[in-house]
Amino acid sequence: MPLKLMAILAHPDDESLGVGGTLAKYAAEGVETSLVTATLGQRGRFRGHRNPPEHPGPEALARIRAGELRAAAATLGITDVTILDYVDQDLDRAEPPEVIGQIARELRRVRPQVVLTFPHDGSYGHPDHIAISQFTTAAVVAAADASFAGLDGAPHAVSKLYYMAWPRSVWDAYEEA
Repeated sequence: MPLKLMAILAHPDDESLGVGGTLAKYAAEGVETSLVTATLGQRGRFRGHRNPPEHPGPEALARIRAGELRAAAATLGITDVTILDYVDQDLDRAEPPEVIGQIARELRRVRPQVVLTFPHDGSYGHPDHIAISQFTTAAVVAAADASFAGLDGAPHAVSKLYYMAWPRSVWDAYEEA
């Protein structure tokens, strides 16, 4: 049985900024890597801009970021990418049973031994990062529970759930950039 690693994150670019080195390392070592991204980042900045005329608008930005996500995934060696359909900056207002169920279905489908996500504080307090951490943690429990409502497939217990951790020096450099 091949080793499998899954990252469950909020936005396109979280895979590269947060755990890209880890995903690339294990993919290069033959571990099957997969990614679940909850939003398309459609409300984010485009080349530093939030408003027209420089910003292409939410729909166009979503298409751009989806393309960038797939290109980054290919570069990192991620073999399976799932994009959920939640709105950037609204993930913390999504219906928990729905999101948890979608993530749990992906866990049962892929059957990873290891899952990576944001820590409980979202690393720096971003509401979408906090939400995906909470949803992922609950989905790991739900995927293993045969009685969890609305899930098909055999239960799957993840062996390890890791939360992203960066030293203060990295966060300082990130904020400065």
